[in-house]
Order: sequence, then structure tokens, then C-alpha cells
Amino acid sequence: MIHILFGNYLKQIGKLNSEQLTKVYEAQKKVRVKLGLIAVSEKLMTIEQADEVNKLQSMLDKRFGDIAVEKGYLTNEQVGRLLGMQGNLYLSFVQEITNENLMTVEEIESCYEDFQKELNFTQTEMDRLKSGEADLAIPLFLPLGLDEYQKEQILVFIKTLTRLIDNDLYIDKAGFVAELSADGYALQHITGDADASLCFVAEGNNLLKVANKFAGEEFEKVDADALDACAEFINCVNGMFASGCSPKFNVDMLPPQYEDTAVTLTADRMCMIPVYIQGEKINLISVFNEKLIVEGAN
Repeated sequence: MIHILFGNYLKQIGKLNSEQLTKVYEAQKKVRVKLGLIAVSEKLMTIEQADEVNKLQSMLDKRFGDIAVEKGYLTNEQVGRLLGMQGNLYLSFVQEITNENLMTVEEIESCYEDFQKELNFTQTEMDRLKSGEADLAIPLFLPLGLDEYQKEQILVFIKTLTRLIDNDLYIDKAGFVAELSADGYALQHITGDADASLCFVAEGNNLLKVANKFAGEEFEKVDADALDACAEFINCVNGMFASGCSPKFNVDMLPPQYEDTAVTLTADRMCMIPVYIQGEKINLISVFNEKLIVEGAN
């Protein structure tokens, strides 16, 4: 997720354009990240030290890690950890930018520091985001005060979206709202140890990003059939959530609901999570320990 977020930031500040980003995203899938770049990114070596080792490597029949250990820049344990990070999406993104001479490592590091300030994340939080681990990254964008089971339900939802709909989706910072208008919705309520609701809303035809992929069809617009597919996706997620929490936390799933008509959603604490699928924004609504009221529905 961070490679998409950071890429959007670089486009926003004029460092890369849309065409360059698209090429980088496509090419990075085949990139094997250089150990020196990873060491610099992890702040285990300076850029100067990495350049020195690269020059020595061109003259000696030795691996980067072996030379770095001999020079005292890295330990064997650190080299092992860095080797395990060569498939990291953020690092392959950075590697491809440098491969194409679009930016230098120094420029990327400077922009990354500004990006961190814009997110208002600590270094520990940035490390979690950079890790690529959903369980570490997603909670960074969720508001404080969520029930632990609510947080788990959201995690299951977003991880399932990533696995089944778009491996490159990303989310923005979530927050609480009390009221939301929508042209249509797909939702499911659960009861039992907690009353809770999960709901999909989006502007225009953005929900087709979910409906078409999940149903394996090509809906032309967000109509009742497309929303039915979205509601079934929610039902699938809640099934996994319920199974994963049992027997400590037991819930019953009510039949999914959907309507392609204007409605107003209300609750004291609706958690709204903006999710971007192929660049299109979809709002995931999570309500826990209270009723989600839908007004205007048939």
C-alpha cells in the first residue's frame, strides 16, 4: 500500500507524472531490490557507504553483503534480515525509480521525510507501513476508540478486498461521522454478542470495481444486480469474521440488504474508511454496538 501512497505523493508534488508512475508500478513487479538500497532505506548504512561497497563489488568477486560485513557496516544477522526484504513493494518501487533515473536516492529520501510529516506518522509507524504487513499497516489509518472486534472486522474486510478485488488498493485516514447521504448502498447487519453493520457506499459507478470482479460479470452501472454482488461480498467477509472470532465472540448474520435509491445513513459513531480501488474511492462504513439506521429505503 505504501508504494501507491508514496507514488501519489510524488505525483502531487510534481516529481513524477502519471505515465511514469504507471510504468514504475508495472516494472517493479520484476525488480529484485539491491541490498545496498535496502540498507540505506533501513538506515543501517549511509548512501556513501553503500556507494563504496558497490564500487568494491565491481572490483572483487564478492557479494554486497559479504563486503559490507568485512567493512563493519553490517552484521551477518542484518544482512540476513535485509535479504528477506528484497520482495518488499516499497523498496522495489524505489529501486525502479532509480533504475529509470527518474530520481536519485537522495531525492527519494528527502521526499520520503516530507511524506512522513504529511502523514504525521512516527518512525515506528512508518516502519509498520513500509513493512507491507496488512495487520501492521491498516490500523495506522483507523481512528482511536474502535472496539477490538470492530477493528478485526475492518481488517478482515480490507484484507479480503486486497486478496479478491485489487492487490494494489490503498486506504486513507478513517474517521467518525454521524450522518451520510448515498445514492445506493449494500450492507449487512449482525447480531449476537454485538449489534454491528458493514456497509458499502460510493459515488457514481465506483462500486462496479467490487461488483464486477467479485461476481465475474460486467455490470454497466450500479443497479440492483451490482449492489447484490457487493452485498454478497460483505456476507462473505462477515462469514470469515464470525468464523475467526468464534467461540469467544459469537454473532448471527442477518440477510444482506441493498437498494439503488437515495438514502441517509445515521448512527452516533459511524466509522467511515475511504478505500481506493484502481484509483476509485469507495467508502466502507462500520458501525459497532449500535444500530445503523437507513432512512429513505423502500
